[in-house]
Amino acid sequence: MSEIAPHLALLRITGNVMLARCIGIAAEIGVADAIETGHGRLTTSALAKLTGSHEQALYRMMRYMAANGIFNEDAEGKFQNTDISKLLRTGVPGSMRESVRQSWQDVMWDVYKAFPHTIATGEPAFNQTYGADFFDHLAANPDMGLKFDAAMAMQSGPENASVADAYAFEQANVVVDVAGGRGGFMAALLKAYPTIRGVLFDQTYVLAQPNHVKEAGLKYRCDFVAGDFFESVPKGGDVYVLKRILHDWDDNTAIRILKNCAAAMSFTARIIAVDAVIKPGNDPDPNKALDVGIMALLKGRERTEKDFTRLYEAAGLRLTRIVATAAPSTMSLVEGVIA
Repeated sequence: MSEIAPHLALLRITGNVMLARCIGIAAEIGVADAIETGHGRLTTSALAKLTGSHEQALYRMMRYMAANGIFNEDAEGKFQNTDISKLLRTGVPGSMRESVRQSWQDVMWDVYKAFPHTIATGEPAFNQTYGADFFDHLAANPDMGLKFDAAMAMQSGPENASVADAYAFEQANVVVDVAGGRGGFMAALLKAYPTIRGVLFDQTYVLAQPNHVKEAGLKYRCDFVAGDFFESVPKGGDVYVLKRILHDWDDNTAIRILKNCAAAMSFTARIIAVDAVIKPGNDPDPNKALDVGIMALLKGRERTEKDFTRLYEAAGLRLTRIVATAAPSTMSLVEGVIA
């Protein structure tokens, strides 16, 4: 950033808004998938027919994205996927299509319009935009809920193996995944550690959905327990995992969840919050961007090590260590025990 003039640096950043929009549109209309139907190279004319687009408008958008490394235009005017655009394909390992496509981007951009309200009041922009809390609105609008679930699955799926590999889970007999959703992390954990048993804990309607543990043929090693972590969590676990849970909630609510976990834990059990841990200082940190995004949607936040220490102490726990996951994951495992 220091290598270019400050005003050009600022213009480059603000210009990325249009690039992000183009990526969202390309993901929505399936450009990357269409290119693969043409053996990896397609003309704009063919792309326009396959995606239902205006040929010249599509070309100008594709040319702009190619100039930024998203696609590649060859000497014959045909477009190819790059390593970046391959992530916009459907169903490939590491696909990010669902998390960047226009339909979900539209939701987020409507929220960002109201972000000045968040800065002025501290209240989520989502509530100002949609008139309800984030999760209440998703529950009342299944179509939006499905978009969110798909986007989160694309985001969390690739990191599950990294989280499982980062910690010595083999030392546990029973791992309880609190609010574990459709079991993506639990399935990765059971695959990586054949000696452990799992408990997938979530609400009844969540457990009724298609489940990764069952799809992997591992349900014989996992108990499925319905409940509400605001009331209690199952006892008997050696390790309790809260993956991407605490960042959804304000401090008082997070402490309430942690207290319920502590009430279920034995004195030898451990709790692990899998969340972003924000670095101090001015060094680049993608979790700082994640924190601002959370602020727009929810009353939760990403936290520093000091923040987690304070939360754990308030819940009757003691933070013992923080274990980083391997890149590209930016999550850390925040371990604690009964104080």
